[in-house]
Amino acid sequence: MRLRTPASLALLASLALPGSVLSQSRDAYLLPVPSADMLGATLGRSQPGVSASSPVGFGPQAGDAFAGFGYQAKAPGTGKSDGSLSVGGGFFNPNDVAGLEVVLTSLSTIRGGFGERLAVAVKAHKIIQGWGVGVGLSNVQLRGETDADASVYAAATRTFRVLPGSNFNSGSINFGIGTGSFRSAQNQLDDSGSFGVFFSSSIRMNRWSSAIFDFNAGMTNLALSFAPLPNLPLVITPTISDLTGEFGSKARLGLGAGLSWNY
Repeated sequence: MRLRTPASLALLASLALPGSVLSQSRDAYLLPVPSADMLGATLGRSQPGVSASSPVGFGPQAGDAFAGFGYQAKAPGTGKSDGSLSVGGGFFNPNDVAGLEVVLTSLSTIRGGFGERLAVAVKAHKIIQGWGVGVGLSNVQLRGETDADASVYAAATRTFRVLPGSNFNSGSINFGIGTGSFRSAQNQLDDSGSFGVFFSSSIRMNRWSSAIFDFNAGMTNLALSFAPLPNLPLVITPTISDLTGEFGSKARLGLGAGLSWNY
């Protein structure tokens, strides 16, 4: 097994795990993993992330694997710190018929213990005229219980050029619709409504950092994403989640990190 360096593999780590990870999450344990097609990665360079908690339309292909962790202070419903661990990989090729992403997550790992609460997420994704388009199923419980709902979603993502040069030179836009954990905060708390919409956007500040706005239907999140080592696909994403206090009285700090490789 070797760490990825080709441009076609350089971005897998950028969203191996969102920075905002909640124990018994209402904003779902969604693990979007964009490919190098999103930002036109240069050879051998890791790329910062483009989303904080909303899923994206891009995903890994055959031979891509990744692992990540997420931590959040004062998780909703408990007021205590918690986090999760995940591993996943890609199958098939999104430039052909479609790619497939599969992710296994150990939820509430700090408080509940590793492997006591397990969930799986799957996403089929395809690149269509520069857009990444994905349809997925998230938070399917395999072991233990949480108050998060299994959710179906569809997402579309595209990147664009902003300015010439190396600073603030590109951005991304991502939007979609989903059920379950993608409903509004009030609908989730009341267990009402059938679906909601999500949206995220990022701006590439320089070659190793990006700023992210993310509204995942239930909460508004802000994040910075860093790829500090140019030849190692490690991405670190600190997040301020739930800015308006939809699931609590205060915004909460979170941290996510992801690493990817090719096998």
